[in-house]
Amino acid sequence: MRLLNEVQIFERLCAEEEKDRLIVTPIIDARQQFQPASVDLRLGTEFRTFRITRFEFLDILQDTEKAKLALQEYAEDHELTYKGKFVLHPGDFALAMTLEYIRLPADLAGRLEGKSTWGRLGLQVHSTAGFVDPGFEGCLTFELINAGKVPIPLYPGLRVAQICFYEIEETGIPYSKKVSSLYGGRPNLIDSRFYTMKEVEFLRPLHRTTPDQPTDKDH
Repeated sequence: MRLLNEVQIFERLCAEEEKDRLIVTPIIDARQQFQPASVDLRLGTEFRTFRITRFEFLDILQDTEKAKLALQEYAEDHELTYKGKFVLHPGDFALAMTLEYIRLPADLAGRLEGKSTWGRLGLQVHSTAGFVDPGFEGCLTFELINAGKVPIPLYPGLRVAQICFYEIEETGIPYSKKVSSLYGGRPNLIDSRFYTMKEVEFLRPLHRTTPDQPTDKDH
C-alpha cells in the first residue's frame, strides 16, 4: 500500500484512462488545497442538526418505516447560502458535507482527517467514518463535533478537512458494487441507514416482545 504525494495525486486527477482517474471537484484554489500528501476539502452548504428534546432515545430496532419517520422527526436541515454561517456550540453534533464531489477508482482508498488549525479550536470532522472505500463516488459526510469550550462559526467554503489517498491492489468489489453500500452516489446529506443493516433485521424479532413473552417488568 502506497501513500500518494501531491504529484501522484495530480497525475491521477489527469489520468487518461477513466478507470484510473481520481475525481475531486471543484478544486477552487490548487495552491491552497494541495498539500504534500493530501488535498484539502471544503465545507458545503448543507448542515443537519438533531432535535434531542423530542426523543427519550432512538430505537434502532424499530420497523423500517417507523425508523425512517423517527429520523425525519429527529433531524433538522439547514441549507445555507455561500454567505451564510452555521454556529456549532460546545458539545454539539451536526452532519455536514464536502463542497467537493469525489470519485475514487478501484485501486485507491482514501482517509479523511481534520485540519490542525480547526482541531486546535476543538473541531472534530468525523467521529468514526474517516475511511473512504475504493470505488466510492459522491460527497463525503462530515460528522462535526465541537469538543472545545467556545462556539465555532462555520462558513461554506472553509477548508476544514483533508483527504489522503492510498494505492492498493485493485479491489474486485468497489464501493459502488458492494451489497451493503448505503451512502455513495449522491451529492447531498444522507441520514444514517442503520435500519437496512442485516444484523438489525436479525435482532428485531429477537428483541420484540409479544403478549406471550415475559418482559423484564414481569420478573
